[in-house]
Amino acid sequence: MAVPAWLTGTLVRTGPARFEVGETKYNRWFDGLAMLHRFAFAAGRVSYANRYLRSRAYEEAMAKGKISLGEFATDPCRSLFQRVASWFSPKLTDNCCVNIAQWADAVVALTETRLPVRFDAVTLATLGMHEYNSQIRGPVSTAHPHFDRARRRHYSYVLEFGRRSEYHFFGIDQETGRQSVLATIPVERPSYVHSFGMTERYLILAEFPLVVNPLRLRFRSKPFIRNYKWEPDRGGRFHVIEKEGGRLARTARGAAFFAFHHVNAFEEGDEVVVDIVTNPDPAVIDQLYLDRLRSAEPVTATGKITRFRIGARENVHGQRLSEVPIELPRFDYARVAGRPYRYVYGAGNEVPGNFIDNLVKLDLDRARHRPGMRRAATRVNPCSSRHRRGRTRTTA
Repeated sequence: MAVPAWLTGTLVRTGPARFEVGETKYNRWFDGLAMLHRFAFAAGRVSYANRYLRSRAYEEAMAKGKISLGEFATDPCRSLFQRVASWFSPKLTDNCCVNIAQWADAVVALTETRLPVRFDAVTLATLGMHEYNSQIRGPVSTAHPHFDRARRRHYSYVLEFGRRSEYHFFGIDQETGRQSVLATIPVERPSYVHSFGMTERYLILAEFPLVVNPLRLRFRSKPFIRNYKWEPDRGGRFHVIEKEGGRLARTARGAAFFAFHHVNAFEEGDEVVVDIVTNPDPAVIDQLYLDRLRSAEPVTATGKITRFRIGARENVHGQRLSEVPIELPRFDYARVAGRPYRYVYGAGNEVPGNFIDNLVKLDLDRARHRPGMRRAATRVNPCSSRHRRGRTRTTA
């Protein structure tokens, strides 16, 4: 497929690229050491460059000739003393292989810890850690922050483990880079949460019943995610937080489900509407282990888009919007984030049991979909670009 002549600009991505260091191996797809990719488009042509993200995880692994820091599903062999010591002086991974954001004048790569890594978007040179202030406490975070264009403000959260664990939502001013805590939500058994939702007035934290006792993390002898337990009888919870003031506006309970990615959210009358790519349980986590992906076994790594309506009386109703398998969802974020929208793009499964093998476009208003490209390549998040005539185009 030719590169359209009107497409001008630069696309920068991060992703896992190295899965073995010496005799040691990473266990899961997104545990691999991060590589930055830069695509420059002009006059119908594209140029490409890449560099490894020189994170501490990368530098220590290269120096020692083996994996040094634990990842989502990979943990180096450690003695009991080392495991206890790591709780009091944690060496979190900064292997930022999931997403990229721009906060004020800093371009950062992100993963699910509180350690974003700054880099030069032109040369791809690693510049060092991006520090949070002392108010933003907790080791775990999200690689999918949100940006409110009207407020010129980014939103994210960190999870602080303890006897009473707490989600701390915070904002970053786009112009000044100033950071401030917006709200704190205490929980007894924190959930594994990969992303969250945003409307024009609210932030939405969806908690799934894949939960952990923080004490298990103190003396863990297994990778991070293996300390979590699926407890479907707990159901799911939606916390709705006001952007202005940080008040917890409502908490709604619903049936159990699991998800990695929110799609979009918006307000409709008194209801907060949240669209999420859902799975019935967390079995999808096991689908992304490298041994499975490299085997001949069928892989199911997609979900279905479900719309949840959270009422003012803290009731929640879920409705499946499409039966088309999809993951890594994208939409025209710059134009309709937090607002009613119509089209979703994502990576899909055309052949049952195949790993991600095509791109799909869903029309949520008409419950239709349009299959996209299917070629022998790994699909990643599609992204939208603005045509010079104002139309939005989406490609891989």
